[in-house]
Amino acid sequence: MTDVKIGIIVGSTRPGRHARAVADWVLGQTSGRPGARYEIIDLADHPLPHLDEPMPPSYGQYQHDHTKAWAATIAGYDGFIFVTPEYNHSTSGVLKNAIDYVYAEWNNKAAGFVAYAAGRHGIKQLSDASISGSTIKL
Repeated sequence: MTDVKIGIIVGSTRPGRHARAVADWVLGQTSGRPGARYEIIDLADHPLPHLDEPMPPSYGQYQHDHTKAWAATIAGYDGFIFVTPEYNHSTSGVLKNAIDYVYAEWNNKAAGFVAYAAGRHGIKQLSDASISGSTIKL
């Protein structure tokens, strides 16, 4: 049996952010767990402009190289842990944008959430989207 591959998504790119430190902590908590491999996916390493695809993501007809690269990254994982701050009673715009870029690549994959800096509203926004099936289908 092969290990499942879980991406820990760093949900902020803001200068001075704490998201990377929290994601590194999450990664440390996973060490020694059998049956899964965990990797950091830092949105700072995947600069996506505001959604600029001409077709809706649900069509899967990605035109831009940055979208194709992001889709390939997300498709390679079996599940995700989203590390999110709370900005204005929501998750970060950069995380929302990254989620909205692709569709099928998120479907039927496990999702977990870690918040910091009073991030409960960020988690609520992400989990509501997951449960409703509008973005990540659990």
